[in-house]
Amino acid sequence: MLSGERVSHVFVVVSTIDQVPLARHETARILASWHIDTETAFTAGLIVTELVANVAEHAAAESPTATVMLAADAHWLTVAVHDTHPRLPRALATPHDDGGRGLRMVMLLTEEAGGLHTVEPTACGGKHIVVHLPLRVGLPA
Repeated sequence: MLSGERVSHVFVVVSTIDQVPLARHETARILASWHIDTETAFTAGLIVTELVANVAEHAAAESPTATVMLAADAHWLTVAVHDTHPRLPRALATPHDDGGRGLRMVMLLTEEAGGLHTVEPTACGGKHIVVHLPLRVGLPA
């Protein structure tokens, strides 16, 4: 990671399932260029994969695109996915509930990494899913 410098990158994908690998690849490319440790980068890639897939599966009718935002400073990597569908997602409460598995997986990956996650409505009626992952300082990318 660049010393003390905050970096960010934003990209947009079409809300279709074939864009999911493109979003994961772009995430991996950017995080490698920032020298984010491999474990955190892998976790972030899985999170982006799940969130973009969720937009494609559940929100595409009202959100033709999804915006992915990546940002990092010396201590945290932030991953956010925004769509314009007004419905806020719910993570399943138990393993046998219907739906919500993708968001539940994002929550578990985030918690396992020692991070934080939020689902935030936006003023324009959409939502952001925001994940903050702690960076492993001093580890190779």
